[in-house]
Amino acid sequence: MTGIAITMMIMFMIVIWGGLAATLVHLQRHPDEQSGHFGTHPLTTDEVLIAQEIRDDV
Repeated sequence: MTGIAITMMIMFMIVIWGGLAATLVHLQRHPDEQSGHFGTHPLTTDEVLIAQEIRDDV
C-alpha cells in the first residue's frame, strides 16, 4: 500500500470508530428511556398515536 492509501485508511478508521465512541457517550448521557417522551401535548395520547399507526398500515 502507498502512503496515501494508509493515511486515508487511518483517517477513515478514526472517523468510524470516533462516531461509534461519540454514539456510546451520547447514549450514556441520554439513555433511550429518557428519549421520546412526548409530554402532555393533546396529539400524543395513546388513542391518537394508535389511530395514526392503523391509518399508516392501510
